[in-house]
Amino acid sequence: MMKARIREKLNKIFTGREGFWPVFFVTIFFACLPLFTVNCINGHDVIYHLLRIEALKTGISEGLPFLRINMLFLGGEGYASSLFYPDTLLYIPALLRVAGVSINASYHIFVALTLILGFLTSYFSMKLISHDRYSAMTTAIIFTLAQYHLADIYTRSAVGEFTALIFIPLVIAGLWNFAYEDMNRPYLLAVGMTGVILCHTLSTLFCLGLCFVFLLISIKKIIKTPMLFLKLLLTGIVSLALTAFYWLPMLEQMSSASFKYTKVSFDLNYEKLLLTDVFKNNYSAMGIAVFLPLLLAFFIKHKGRLMIFADINLILGILFTLSATGFFPWKRFASHLTFIQFPWRLFIIAFPLLAFSAGIYIKEFADEYRSGNALMQKSGIIAVLALMIVSAVGNYSVNEEGYYSYSDDYFSHAPYTAEIIGGEWLPTTVGNRLKLVYDADEAYTVNGDGIKVSRDRNSLSVDLSGYKGEYIDVPFVYYKGYEAADENGNFLKLDGSGENGRIRVYLDGAANIRVFYTGTVIQQIADILSIVAWVTGAALAAYKRRKSAILERGD
Repeated sequence: MMKARIREKLNKIFTGREGFWPVFFVTIFFACLPLFTVNCINGHDVIYHLLRIEALKTGISEGLPFLRINMLFLGGEGYASSLFYPDTLLYIPALLRVAGVSINASYHIFVALTLILGFLTSYFSMKLISHDRYSAMTTAIIFTLAQYHLADIYTRSAVGEFTALIFIPLVIAGLWNFAYEDMNRPYLLAVGMTGVILCHTLSTLFCLGLCFVFLLISIKKIIKTPMLFLKLLLTGIVSLALTAFYWLPMLEQMSSASFKYTKVSFDLNYEKLLLTDVFKNNYSAMGIAVFLPLLLAFFIKHKGRLMIFADINLILGILFTLSATGFFPWKRFASHLTFIQFPWRLFIIAFPLLAFSAGIYIKEFADEYRSGNALMQKSGIIAVLALMIVSAVGNYSVNEEGYYSYSDDYFSHAPYTAEIIGGEWLPTTVGNRLKLVYDADEAYTVNGDGIKVSRDRNSLSVDLSGYKGEYIDVPFVYYKGYEAADENGNFLKLDGSGENGRIRVYLDGAANIRVFYTGTVIQQIADILSIVAWVTGAALAAYKRRKSAILERGD
């Protein structure tokens, strides 16, 4: 009798609709454990990302929420962080800051929200693939509590990566839909790729590589059904149109000047891992927990299309993992792949693939060996949850980054606004980053003398009374899209040849000048293209929903 009750209770908790919530809350609780503090979690890149949030907050507060050149950076000299690095989800903590929430709390709320969304998208994606809550929950647990995922957040503070991870499960589900369901849900891949593009460029490249692999795997099917390729192509075009406001201006800017990212060199061969390093408990490893559920694959005899998909994910996940080690000839290809920075960043795509394959293996194993024993089937999810919790807590125990409490006026101290890591998006003409900060209120004359400037949001003015020089270098880092005008409103010539990467304005006798960022024609075209794409997409979705509702009513 007691065993029967236990089986019935477990069956309700872990397979019924109500069973989702206890698993969700326990998983998210342990995923968010380091956030339960008034101080801010620390990490390798956290100050830069907090600065990005604060720059967005400043722009919103001043009525300029979509600045591409962030004025808070470098003491006001400006840095094109928003132009080169997508900010989409960072508007969440930025709006919290505008509402008066502290820097520490707004960042923690943001991190917690990304973990929640990651759990939901991985659950939703696997549910669409397997049509099974049990499989979906185990996948979401493994995905959320995976060592590399948590290390991305709590050790590396890699905001671009851990926000992109929200959408990678949708990409995987979209590829399943493409390869096995004739792509009847193209929105999965469209939403997934759009989200990844608007979070992290490197993750986008990895996802494109994954799409290419599935394209090759499905080549026979595509030959038989050419419409399938057309659907994939149209989905890609839609994603590109939706995100044109980001990638098109970025490409234009990259082609307009030479930036420091082209000069940064990483020794990928030196950074590659040993095979044993993959299983260690540190931020550049995958850990052992994510691999253990995969062992169940050896005990499954059934080989339906779901298992084939799991096997493909497993093989690709292992290949991506091995590519971070000496099994890949990094020495030969390092010069062409420096944009990756570290080989182990391939784990961005490796562990989600392994999480999805593990979710399928666990389901198939339970289905094949349950023999009518519900207790055996449902206890599997408890075992997975326990395994991943132990892994997560172990990961927290070796994290040495600690905490720091950032005051709300932390970035009012100008030198802190120069915390831009390697400054990859600075022009190569910038030689002294701190000199930019300390001289941010002065323009340089031909003789190197300083003239005070006055700033107003994303523009500055210089009174040149008594100055007869040919040009003046104003305290803005040069990016394409700046304009200058004299006291009569006549536009003046400018370029990026100023000292230390500043804008040089050619005066033509002007007594007073104003320099401001207006953007470019390409930026305006990209914005219009994306607005049209978003409005059209929303209209089509609304029409489809209305049509479905009419059909259901029988009107």
